[in-house]
Amino acid sequence: MDIGAWIGVTSLVLAIPLGIASGLLTPRLVTYLQQRKLIKSHRTKEQDIAAYRSIEAFKNGTRDKYPPYLAMAVLSVNFAICGAVFVLLIALKYGSIDETTLLPSQLTIFFSLLAVLFFSFSALCLVLIPITDRRIQKFTEYTAEIRKKWGDDVV
Repeated sequence: MDIGAWIGVTSLVLAIPLGIASGLLTPRLVTYLQQRKLIKSHRTKEQDIAAYRSIEAFKNGTRDKYPPYLAMAVLSVNFAICGAVFVLLIALKYGSIDETTLLPSQLTIFFSLLAVLFFSFSALCLVLIPITDRRIQKFTEYTAEIRKKWGDDVV
């Protein structure tokens, strides 16, 4: 027999057990995915409520808002310095960068990806400061948004 016949026989032999297995395992898989979605939704709800409580404490004055702002700014600066270090390492490795000397090696790609990652984290930390401030300034709208998302009994 040639290879095509063997492939056909193998496909036929495997199709029947796989069809039976898929029929038996589909309800279990669907149940698992629904439970996972509920768990993730519950975790997201808890995180949103914790963030809301923090913003509420900032708004009421029971918690000072400036230490988290300073922490985010310090983290942003540290991430930017780490990204600059990797850019500096790439520059030191190649000296003058032109098209002939900049051949992508594994180390160059790794350093470049790390630099982009650190600069992205730096930007994210900087963006979190005005987002938090906007939530404090527009607290009633933020409360309405949380109530719309998770229900009136949450807040």
